[in-house]
Amino acid sequence: MKTAVALITSAFLLLLGVVCWLQRDPHPTEQPGRLPKRVPRALRLTAPASRTPPIATEPPTAQGLSGGHSHKGNRSEAGFALEEGIFWPRTLERTLPVGFTDVYYQHWQRFARTASVVSLERGCGRSTNRLATLSDGSKACVRYGINPEQIQGEVLSFYLSRLLGLPAVPPCILSKVGSPQWAPVQAELGGTGWVLGSLVTITPWLHNLSSVLPPRALRAEGGKLRPLREELHSGFAGMVELAQWADLILFDYLTANFDRLISNLFSLQWDPRVMLRGTNNLHRFPDGTLVLLDNEAGLAHGYRVRDTWDKYNKELLATVCLFRRGVVRKLEELYLGRSLAEKLHTLYLAEEPLATELGLLTEPEAQILQDRVGLLYRHIQSCQDRYS
Repeated sequence: MKTAVALITSAFLLLLGVVCWLQRDPHPTEQPGRLPKRVPRALRLTAPASRTPPIATEPPTAQGLSGGHSHKGNRSEAGFALEEGIFWPRTLERTLPVGFTDVYYQHWQRFARTASVVSLERGCGRSTNRLATLSDGSKACVRYGINPEQIQGEVLSFYLSRLLGLPAVPPCILSKVGSPQWAPVQAELGGTGWVLGSLVTITPWLHNLSSVLPPRALRAEGGKLRPLREELHSGFAGMVELAQWADLILFDYLTANFDRLISNLFSLQWDPRVMLRGTNNLHRFPDGTLVLLDNEAGLAHGYRVRDTWDKYNKELLATVCLFRRGVVRKLEELYLGRSLAEKLHTLYLAEEPLATELGLLTEPEAQILQDRVGLLYRHIQSCQDRYS
């Protein structure tokens, strides 16, 4: 009898244990001394190991990046998140092209100032410009401005891009026509129409460039420079380009450069298909890096004719309400310190031996530059108010 009772008791206890095991919490609360629960493998996210933009596994929803009213903390299905409604996702910023690095431009400038020009041929845009071969066999573009302010616009735009942390403008140096650097082509200079002693700019000739269409987001009437659903379907690739376009629009507004996308907008009045063709003075490397070429129309020249073109510049600026954090911080610093022209001139004088010979921005031009920084700063604030 005792044996039967013992067997029944053992079976009951075994059954009770099985029921308790089946009803246990599969994810118990973590307690001190216990190993943390493991994240399922499919949910683990790793930082990108290279500069190659990662591809989203699922297309984001229309909310978040593609929506017109993103709020802090909003996320798309692919995990994209805007910070304060106006900043590109940090993951995206880490994948943006590095462009022309400090190491590259410093090395190229040192070489270009000491290299001899061994041959000249037509090329690099306007008929007065030339494609030069340097003493190591490399190529460079020599631009001879219609007037000195265009040469100044080219070189100062480069230094302004460095100051702002925008690496899309190729390095640039000044050179004096007829100096010892030009001795090997002295006989050819007569056929260029250049005046001896004039200052020209020299920039590297870049291989494997292709033309760039304006973003689809801007081609529609009332378009905004925010990713479309179709662009998000391909992952980060489309957004990497849009982020570079946002930088371009800020930069061209600051310099009042009308000879890039602004010229396309102006031409719409008689050519409705102009936005379906390549953008003036803008090209792309095979890896997606945008390159802002020929910036002669910026700063002094652009400021002089800004009343003609600012209507388009302002319309274009109004399309942008997504920014890189570093660019916003730099613009805020330069606005609050009211020091942009001073910092630009300091950098320019320190690194360009012929800077004083070409001259600096005048006081009125320096004030225009500072005023435009202020407008950019207030525009960013208005975007933040709108989307916060």
